[in-house]
This record gives sequence, structure tokens and C-alpha cells, in this order.
Amino acid sequence: MRAGLTPDADGAFRERRERPVDAPATTTWTCVADLGGDPGWYAASRLWWVRGVLDRAVGGPGNRGRPDRELGVGDPVDGWRVEAVDPGRRLTLVSEQRMPGTARMTYEVDTPEAAGAGRSRLVQRLEFHPVGRAGQAFWWAELPAHKIVFRAMLARMAGEAERRARADGTMGP
Repeated sequence: MRAGLTPDADGAFRERRERPVDAPATTTWTCVADLGGDPGWYAASRLWWVRGVLDRAVGGPGNRGRPDRELGVGDPVDGWRVEAVDPGRRLTLVSEQRMPGTARMTYEVDTPEAAGAGRSRLVQRLEFHPVGRAGQAFWWAELPAHKIVFRAMLARMAGEAERRARADGTMGP
């Protein structure tokens, strides 16, 4: 996938990944809804923590944690804030960390018609609106780690949904 390597017409870098999940959409959603909570960030949680410490050092919000309840619009999730939530379907976080631009991360869960009973699809959408040359340089500097971390997050979130489905008996072994 070459998405994210060149900016769109509005100057934003966008990426979209999706993954089929052998778990019902309701189970897959529980993993999305837990983001930043007990399971952490599903991948590179230690790096997310370091990013938060560095962010706090330069005046950003750092690692604020998240509420121990269902997320709602305006809730903090470490250095992010819930921008939109459609429970069971979509969660969008906007970064409040110090960076030369605006970053958004969206996870969507759906059940494609062809998927069959007990299956779902997990979609990850990322966008970064850089500010000036510093924003573009920031994007290119973090792109290699960004690709690895976000691919791993999607894969591990899907894997956790499948594990939960097996544990609660909604999917086979």
C-alpha cells in the first residue's frame, strides 16, 4: 500500500488499512473501545509511553491515561482526545501532542455481507495535516516507525478480538 507516501490535494497524508477478523463486530468493538486502557495501544505501548513523556517535557499533555468507562467525545486518551465516537462502529481520536500538524486516528468496525456470521472487519484510518515544512519533515522522519507501529496495532487488535471471541464462545478454536 502506497497510501501515506504522498499528500492528498489538501496537503494531508492519509493511510487506510483493513483486516478481516474472525470475531463478531460486537467483540471486535470491545477491543477498539479499550484502546489506551488495560491493553494499552496493542503495539509498542512502551514507545507510546516514551512519546508521552517527551511530549510532556515540551509542554504537551503527555500521558494522561483515559477514563475507566466507555469513551465519550472530549475524553482524553493519553496524548489524544476523543473527537467522535459512534459506539459499536467508529472511534476517532485527534492528537493533542506537540507536533507541527494535526493527526487523527480512526478505527471502524463493520460486518461485510460476504464475511458471514461471526466475522467482522476492522478498518484503521490515519491522517496527518502537516503545518509547513516542519510538518512535512516530521512526517517523513517518523514514517518508518509509524508504518511498523500502526500495522502492528491493527494486527494485534484484530488478534485480541479473535482471542476474546474464542474465550467467550462466540467463535470456534
